[in-house]
Amino acid sequence: MPTPLLDRIGPDTPGKLERAAARRYAEAVRLKDYEPLGALYLFGYAIEMRLKSAWYRLTNVPQKRDINVAMPNQSTSPRQLAEQTIRVLLNLPAKAPVGHSLIGWAKLVIETRRNHALGPLQPADERALWEHAQKAARVWRETLRYRANKPYNQEVEDVAAAANWVRRKYRTLWT
Repeated sequence: MPTPLLDRIGPDTPGKLERAAARRYAEAVRLKDYEPLGALYLFGYAIEMRLKSAWYRLTNVPQKRDINVAMPNQSTSPRQLAEQTIRVLLNLPAKAPVGHSLIGWAKLVIETRRNHALGPLQPADERALWEHAQKAARVWRETLRYRANKPYNQEVEDVAAAANWVRRKYRTLWT
């Protein structure tokens, strides 16, 4: 008997986030015309995963490293560190959920770049990232998976445009 899917997926890694973001984006493009909510949902997830993987690259987390396990000589995992930092950046309580926050991950990438040896993002890119994250966050939440609402065409277009921008500019976020 073949090994079941959930037994084959392994740990969450930056490399897997990058590959999944590309797949979810492609799936969203295919769904856009006949399943707009599904497309919007997947475009939003593609944004989230690319922002996360950009931050992991900026902070030198190896592509095959489990993001849920503390690095050697550290007490928190890369994911925990990112989420703690997002809470500080957004002035949120210590237990506030931020794992799927497009605003939080965009702010984290922007602030990390500002304090990184690479220097800050170009002003136009920083502004565009922030605007796209805000526009997408107005209509996307991971809880959309439990809904059957039909989004307006403009809502789908806004999130698709944000996902496309993040896809096209992905390397500039961390290089």
